Amino acid sequence: MVLKLMIAVSFFMLTACATKDSGSLFDSTLEEKELKTEVETLIPERKTEISSEVLFLLMTAEIAGQREQYELALDGYLRASRQVKDPDVIKRAAKIALYLQDDARLKQTLDLWLEVEPESLDARSLQAIVALKSGDRQGALDSIDFILRHDAQDFDSKAIVMLKSLNTQQSVDLAYQVFSELAVKYPEDAQLYFIQALLDVQAKRRKQAQLNITKALELEPDWTRALLLQAQLYTSAGKLSEATEVLQHAVAEQENEQVREQIVQLLIQQGRFEEVEEALQDLTRRYPDNNELKFKLALVYLQTGQEEKARNILQTLVVNEQFRDRAAFYLARMDAKARRFNEALIWFDAIESEPFKFEAGMSAVLILMDQKRYEIALDKIKNLKNEYPQKRSDLILIESEIYAQQGLNQQGFDVLSSGLIEDPDNIRILYARALLAEKLGKLQVLEDDLQYILEKNPNDANALNALGYTLADRTERYEEAKIYLDKAIAIKPDEPIIMDSYGWLLFKLNQLDEALLYLQAAYDKQPQAEIASHLVEVLWALQETEQAKALLAEALARHPDDKLLLDVKSRLLGAH
Repeated sequence: MVLKLMIAVSFFMLTACATKDSGSLFDSTLEEKELKTEVETLIPERKTEISSEVLFLLMTAEIAGQREQYELALDGYLRASRQVKDPDVIKRAAKIALYLQDDARLKQTLDLWLEVEPESLDARSLQAIVALKSGDRQGALDSIDFILRHDAQDFDSKAIVMLKSLNTQQSVDLAYQVFSELAVKYPEDAQLYFIQALLDVQAKRRKQAQLNITKALELEPDWTRALLLQAQLYTSAGKLSEATEVLQHAVAEQENEQVREQIVQLLIQQGRFEEVEEALQDLTRRYPDNNELKFKLALVYLQTGQEEKARNILQTLVVNEQFRDRAAFYLARMDAKARRFNEALIWFDAIESEPFKFEAGMSAVLILMDQKRYEIALDKIKNLKNEYPQKRSDLILIESEIYAQQGLNQQGFDVLSSGLIEDPDNIRILYARALLAEKLGKLQVLEDDLQYILEKNPNDANALNALGYTLADRTERYEEAKIYLDKAIAIKPDEPIIMDSYGWLLFKLNQLDEALLYLQAAYDKQPQAEIASHLVEVLWALQETEQAKALLAEALARHPDDKLLLDVKSRLLGAH
């Protein structure tokens, strides 16, 4: 008895079925009686007369597939294919063989397929993949040559799909050999040089890739896909100007929003902000609904000092939920820069999402410290410590600074000490506690903390300087101080703070002329109050009293409330 069955199979995307992670090939929820209806919906109707034996093979194969017994399903479809030689049944078998990565049975299926449809480009593509994987150079060459001759217009896309299916270096190397041979045979085909360039990039042969893509563009100067690859090569080589020029050529040939955005990024990397501004203005006109482009334009306006233009854009974006926190963050920074602190705090406090929320909280704390609103700042720090336990060490340092600014050095010291209980090897907390220990007269704690840092990092110039300076300033252990400061100044010979420490040590050793050289050089680099106070002392000791008075007056004009300068004035000029 001969039955008629509607057999329908959807052909498959090559890349979707290349591995067993692609998911099930069959709808396992179907009942047997529904199979006929299910397959009929897959492709346009096609009728094939088949025997009851073949029908049985197809039905059992489909059921096996539903149960994820793909080996049985493939066996059934392959046996049916040999008997019925229906292209749709053969394609179904090929789909399963490809999914299982069973190259041997896939080759059998393809032989049947090409017997039925000798002109099938899909079959030839799969045949090329099997040949490349098995090391069959001539088979791969013949199949790819056939595709090139019969579908030259879309050849590069098919070739890329083939390359994505190769999973060994040996098969990739063979593909390169085959495409190179075809390039010799068809020297005027740009696609062959393009494919070689892709393989060169994959193998990190950048010079050879550039040679091949140059050949492709000599044949087809306006080919967008090739231009994009050339731009990628220039970018990876750090030739940003050349990459920009190539992308501008590409976008002139084929309008592409993403390519235009790449051009903007390259221009930013080169610091060509006038061109960035012009490009973004053009993009926002072309794509008025793209808020990401508007946001980038606002940041460029900020970079170029056009704050009102930036504010106008950000104020339109802050009402958009997607951009609210980003826009609010930059509006807050603009207000803080203009010292509109209350407005800045309102914006910072309104930010609710990362990556801006933590930085907004820290910025708010710094504003409150600047305004001497220490209690509110401490409350914010407490909340941030609870919300960001991973940032606890950073927050402890800020908390101790809040106390130190109020002259509450013991509270700041205690905060740092509690931080070291949790994180005893934190160099920054150890260093900060050492500085507060000096102010509290806890010189042994200072020395212990700094020595611990130097055990971990003997070349820490800051720790060497702090320990050397303290020994010179607060003790008479000058020889020890010199050991530390000699090393510090050798590591950072042009650092003003270290030059000041070294000059102060020389003063203590009564080497006044040498002390003057170091201190004057330090002050010229960085006219800080403490350096000025040391320099005034040395000038006074050298009996350069008028110069000392002039320098002291100059320093006090800059730092009228500095304790060190006021102390020097009281001691040296109290009777004057």
